[in-house]
Amino acid sequence: MISIYDAKTEQLRIGPYSWMPFPHVDFWLQQDDKQILENLSTSPLAEPPHFVEHIRSTLVFLKKYPSPTNTLFPGNKALLYKKNEDGLWEKISSPGS
Repeated sequence: MISIYDAKTEQLRIGPYSWMPFPHVDFWLQQDDKQILENLSTSPLAEPPHFVEHIRSTLVFLKKYPSPTNTLFPGNKALLYKKNEDGLWEKISSPGS
């Protein structure tokens, strides 16, 4: 697992990452829950109740961001976050910006 937290600066550094577009995302988004569970799980009988919802959410994300280098990580730069006074993560910048 990649470490994204820097304890010295108390910052999260995410990415940059890239992936290939998911070829049949629209097809899978049209399938019913049973089809998603049976075809996108390695152990359908052992999955938690939120499995299909999580897969659908992931598919929507992949559809929305087919090319993350251009959309999520402009300039192929990481995103930096730091906790604000309320303890919530807040985007502070991209390195070099």
